[in-house]
Amino acid sequence: MKKYIPVTIPQDLLRLFLAFAMTFAGLGHLSFQRLEFQAQVPDWLPFSPDFVVIASGIVEILLGLSLLLLRKHRVETGIALAIFYVLIFPGNIAQYLGHRDAFGLTTDTSRLVRLFFQPVLIWAALWSTGAWRWLLQKDKQKFQLPASVFDIPIQDAAGRPFSLEPYRGKVLLLVNTATKCGLAPQFEGLEMLHQKYKDKGLVVLGFPCNQFLSQEPGSSSEVEQTCKINFGVSFPILGKLKVNGNETHPLFNYLKGNLGGWLTDEVRWNFTKFVIDKQGKPVLRYSPRRKPETMEQDLINLLNA
Repeated sequence: MKKYIPVTIPQDLLRLFLAFAMTFAGLGHLSFQRLEFQAQVPDWLPFSPDFVVIASGIVEILLGLSLLLLRKHRVETGIALAIFYVLIFPGNIAQYLGHRDAFGLTTDTSRLVRLFFQPVLIWAALWSTGAWRWLLQKDKQKFQLPASVFDIPIQDAAGRPFSLEPYRGKVLLLVNTATKCGLAPQFEGLEMLHQKYKDKGLVVLGFPCNQFLSQEPGSSSEVEQTCKINFGVSFPILGKLKVNGNETHPLFNYLKGNLGGWLTDEVRWNFTKFVIDKQGKPVLRYSPRRKPETMEQDLINLLNA
């Protein structure tokens, strides 16, 4: 089964920073900072300083690109990066003990401070990728994604169990909604899709969420009534849930784990849209500003598949 460890936007931002920093440092190893990096190579290593610097530079570039591009393997990449930081720590010690000037560290005090920075990098590698949480969690099953979206328990607006199983074989359009959001006019487009294609196998489901500027403060039943009265919604509005953070509902962990964004998996705002095909596979993700009407042809293609 696929695992998914939710991370926050600050974690993703730190991961991206480390990705670019590692790539830049790797390029420095291979070119304009090679001599300075050679000052950190311990004398006891059986390899030439130039070989060590070039090899570590290549590894840094690979790790940097992995942090940027291999987000589905970010836990493994975070652990690998932490191990790399541990392995190069003797180089920092060698620079301090050898009183070697490099990277503007011209005093023993500055070189000593640099030593204490290395544990911070190790922590950053583990925290930004979710690896820290993964390593500390004894029950690794907690991070296993369900085999199918139909296995995930949810609730309706009245707090009663609501199953997606009856919708097996249909195309599902799942949206996190907020009635006080500036994008709330999208309810009209969602309702249009619901009315036009409900008899052809499309199911539109709204999931109220109050995580974005508290734009859905009411109870689930109040939100359901507001959607019906103010926006003319007739498709199901289900129970309120969280789409980001440690309390993310399993449904949205499942959706984000299968349909991550380009830079971050996090749901960025209200009215992020996820589409599941007839086989129960998440296949499409649309940004909050993408109007439902512009998704029509994609939905038609899935309905006709």
